Amino acid sequence: MNGPVKVGIIGAGKVTDLYLPSLAQFPDVEVTIIGDPNLALAQERAAAFGVPASGSPDDVLASDVEVVLNLTPPAFHAEVGHKILDAGKRLYSEKPLATSSADGRALLDHARAAGLVVACAPDITLNSSFQHALRHLADGTIGRPVFARCEAILAGPEAWHPRPQFLYAAGAGPLFDIGPYFLTALVAALGPITRVDARGTKKSETRVVGSGPSAGEVFPVEVPTLVNAIVEFASGLTAHLLLTFDSASHRGGRMEVFGTEGTLQVPDPNGGASDSALLPGGSSEWIALPELTGRVGFGLGVVNLARHLRGHEALVVEGMRALHVLDLMTAISESAESGSPVSLTTDYVSSPTLPEDWDPTVATV
Repeated sequence: MNGPVKVGIIGAGKVTDLYLPSLAQFPDVEVTIIGDPNLALAQERAAAFGVPASGSPDDVLASDVEVVLNLTPPAFHAEVGHKILDAGKRLYSEKPLATSSADGRALLDHARAAGLVVACAPDITLNSSFQHALRHLADGTIGRPVFARCEAILAGPEAWHPRPQFLYAAGAGPLFDIGPYFLTALVAALGPITRVDARGTKKSETRVVGSGPSAGEVFPVEVPTLVNAIVEFASGLTAHLLLTFDSASHRGGRMEVFGTEGTLQVPDPNGGASDSALLPGGSSEWIALPELTGRVGFGLGVVNLARHLRGHEALVVEGMRALHVLDLMTAISESAESGSPVSLTTDYVSSPTLPEDWDPTVATV
């Protein structure tokens, strides 16, 4: 097939406010329909962003789109994903791929049997600043990598989110909410992880909603709100991972890779707009590595999938990488609960690096 890839969306929640403005900039994709069980909400979103049609999820599946972007809540990712594949559509899922490793594997098995493709967010590693950092790693700018650290030190989302309860429920917490960004960044940069040793704590058994109509409501905390892990890569390299909602102030995230000849600071995996920086061996002065084109935003992975379907480029946001990240989160959770290391087995192969001139705003179709 030729021309832009037609995309349908299932799920008309607030996350569409992030995806739709970006997708409208990319000529390789064309969003033609939004579906949601709340038909009025789907119609409102379609009108707000100039999408030609709206309706129910079944209307999206019955349309002529090639790709369906699954923006439903995580608990429904697997169920809706199977329906998308049953309809003969390619699946692009918001993170995580599913809420259990078994459900994630079942999705990929379904796609393989049907001859379809599964791709999954986060697509933070497609941002030009991150790709720039990956090239420096590949080029040996810091010599041989010997260690990495990746951390998100955040104040709890209850301070700003009007309905934060689900972020502290089973299957969420910082590990499953923001963990996909940081673990995806680690495996994109350094390859698959084979073993984890983690601990989890929480500063309190309850939290208080800080804004919106439920402000002042006390709700339970069901999961660790601080996760600390040592992860071991197939290469033998190790890294430290810290994810927390327990900070008294919001300090953001960072990732650094230490090498034999220097240290590379990678853009915040949960932010993406910052530049990379290099600290040469023997120096105390960081050198900024400005990104080349300023490519940043939601939806870059949808562009990557569209171009892959047209035969123009390798798929970076592949389902297998998302499954590996899901396996990692599950293993970290198990290790934190048991207090013992957990080993993984994986056939994931490291992500490809895109060409230096990769630009989602220039059509390839």
